[in-house]
Amino acid sequence: MNVLLQWLAHQTYLFYLAALLGMLGYLLAVLSARRLLRAAQFTLERERIQQQIRRAQIMMGLFLLLGGLIFVIDGYIVPELPTVTPSAPEIPAGLTPPATKTTTPTPTTTATLLPLQTPTPTPIGGAPPTPTTAPTPLPTAEPPDCPSPDVQIIAPATGSHLSGIIKIQGTAMVNAFAYYKFEVLFPDSEMPNFIEQFDHPIENGDLGSWDISNPELYPPGGPYKFRLVTVDIYGNTTICTIPVYISSQ
Repeated sequence: MNVLLQWLAHQTYLFYLAALLGMLGYLLAVLSARRLLRAAQFTLERERIQQQIRRAQIMMGLFLLLGGLIFVIDGYIVPELPTVTPSAPEIPAGLTPPATKTTTPTPTTTATLLPLQTPTPTPIGGAPPTPTTAPTPLPTAEPPDCPSPDVQIIAPATGSHLSGIIKIQGTAMVNAFAYYKFEVLFPDSEMPNFIEQFDHPIENGDLGSWDISNPELYPPGGPYKFRLVTVDIYGNTTICTIPVYISSQ
């Protein structure tokens, strides 16, 4: 239904033109019939012409009603419709999606294998040296991907190590704004997971918060890809993505 209403909104001028032409056509028919009515001399002929005039007036009213209906749909109904993007199902934050109704991958914890310790031979007449283990380097995070100045994340910073409840700051303003939402991609996943949606544009302010305090939903590690997605009334999306890491509590 939403798709049909948005299609009607894109064809507004065609419907207005059709309604106008229809009204003009039947108006000409009414004027012509009234001229014939003034010249008619017989009762049956006058009744037939009057019926034609009534039918033409009814059709004019229908075309006027069509124009008013298109005006209401374009001006009041379509701007209030939420546009659903097919990229990801919207699942309330904090709930584990049912396995039978979603294709959202279950986040998994990637185990880091430590290098084997190679024993060092003990020199004659001395104490054995203490074996050492080389530290495991963290993977290098990707750079942020925020091509539009109207959709930007100011905080947290790219590559930050986060925990608890995170305050998101930045800008989410586009032409024909409808709403913006938060999404996250788990490590080694290309499927975004919905977090929360907001209906008012923000410029250089608090966009909302992201609760990552539950390690079962957000295992420590990374990089996670946090996304700010802004949607206009026509379904177009503008995305800002930053990589972050989640630390243990």
